[in-house]
Amino acid sequence: MRLALGLMLIASILTACGSSTTSPTATTGASPVVPPESAAAVGAAMADAANHLGASADALRLEQVQAREWSDSSLGCPQPGQLYSQVITPGYLIVITSGSRQLEYHTDERTRVTLCRET
Repeated sequence: MRLALGLMLIASILTACGSSTTSPTATTGASPVVPPESAAAVGAAMADAANHLGASADALRLEQVQAREWSDSSLGCPQPGQLYSQVITPGYLIVITSGSRQLEYHTDERTRVTLCRET
């Protein structure tokens, strides 16, 4: 219940943000400005990160949101043995941290998210 409330809070905050920048957003103590059109993708990535790490939404930090055009439907994270549609797929590169762990998500413009890298 607490996780769901936290994710709803994050989604509402992201929806309220109003910049449409597509440049990489690095942070120096502040959360990046999130374009409103990326709110669904960011919300899905945050929910997946919380589930993947077994962490509460409060323990997650959104580090970067960057608009991208992936070269195919693998979203830049092809898996061996899988076939992908060869179509430009717009989406986002989203970086989330929790403690010393960093998760790099690749998304489409909606809620399809792929955990591409974890460090």
